[in-house]
Amino acid sequence: MQMKQMGKTVFFLSYSAIMTGSYNNFFRMFDRNTRRDITLEASRESSKPRAILKPRKVCTGGKRKKDEISVDSLDFNKKILHTAWHPAENIIAVAATNNLYIFQDKIN
Repeated sequence: MQMKQMGKTVFFLSYSAIMTGSYNNFFRMFDRNTRRDITLEASRESSKPRAILKPRKVCTGGKRKKDEISVDSLDFNKKILHTAWHPAENIIAVAATNNLYIFQDKIN
């Protein structure tokens, strides 16, 4: 499988998956087949070996759940600058400011 990068968004040529970077070191992945999306965060806490990324949700209203992040607390100086998807494996690379994060699909 090959990928094509257009701006800051990465598409698989089959166009079944899309990944894009955002502010606060968040990146989003979309699956066009299932119409599901997930927001994840590239951070030092998630870069520990065998750490599982936890989905993140940004809340725009006043009330928020414990695991949600208020839009007012986003750091717009931290941003994903580049994303890349391995052409044959479930591995992604995410570049944020001066850090490079590499994530691999969960190993059974």
